[in-house]
Amino acid sequence: MITDDNDKLRSLFQEINIEQPSAGFGSRLMQQVHHIAAKQSRKKKWLSISAMTGGVLAMLGIPAFIFWLFGISFKADLPSVNTSMPDMKIDPMILSIACVALFLLIGDLLIRRRIWDKKHKH
Repeated sequence: MITDDNDKLRSLFQEINIEQPSAGFGSRLMQQVHHIAAKQSRKKKWLSISAMTGGVLAMLGIPAFIFWLFGISFKADLPSVNTSMPDMKIDPMILSIACVALFLLIGDLLIRRRIWDKKHKH
């Protein structure tokens, strides 16, 4: 991929007249370089996400497949244990404040990311 990008840049430089490049050449070249860099960044991002997803699925799927293949089950004959949860009383005011704080944090994160993207886009 890197050699392909280098070939594209080399061909751009070979096509122009070195003595007097056009006025918009620098901006077009930088725009193309930014476009290629953004494309590579997106590709790396999706590759890492898919690799992490595949790793998690493999960590859970391979042992489950092995247990299923050999017919191993984890049914334990334990005496019945009475586990009861205590009665929980949740104050709706505290719950609503927590939800508002969570939404504000998420909104702040999204706004900051958008501002960062706009600053670093050009």
